[in-house]
Parts: sequence; structure tokens; C-alpha cells
Amino acid sequence: MSGNAKRIRWRCRRGLRELDVLLETYFARTGPALTDQELYLFEKFLDVNDMDLYAWLTRRKAPTDDKFVQLVETILSTKEN
Repeated sequence: MSGNAKRIRWRCRRGLRELDVLLETYFARTGPALTDQELYLFEKFLDVNDMDLYAWLTRRKAPTDDKFVQLVETILSTKEN
């Protein structure tokens, strides 16, 4: 695993079990196949505060930024597979 991938994987650990599971599972399953643009978007996603991420990933709220809407759906579908 590259240094960049290790850093991103570490950033998936948020301290909230639900977020940790969703983000780590998504990155473990898709990380190696992500394009540079998708990795950049995922890193920007990880910059969002935990409470917003939690609200989005539990469907309590939808992201206001359109670029994150599809990513949330992808992360949630990865969990289900």
C-alpha cells in the first residue's frame, strides 16, 4: 500500500464506530481502483466534520454540495455489498 493510501486509510478512522466502519469498508473495497480525481474527492469528503458525515451517511441529511451526493450513495452501496 502506498504512503498516500495509508494516510487516507488512517483518515477514515474518525472515532465514531459507525463512520469508521463505513469509511474504512468503502476505502478497503474501492481504494485501489479509485482514479486520482476520485481519491481527491474522497479526501475532500474526509475534510468534512464528523457530525455532517454522520448525518449524510445515516441519511438524516443530504449533502448540500452536489459533488458529495453520489459519493455518499456509493459509500452506502459499498456497505450493502
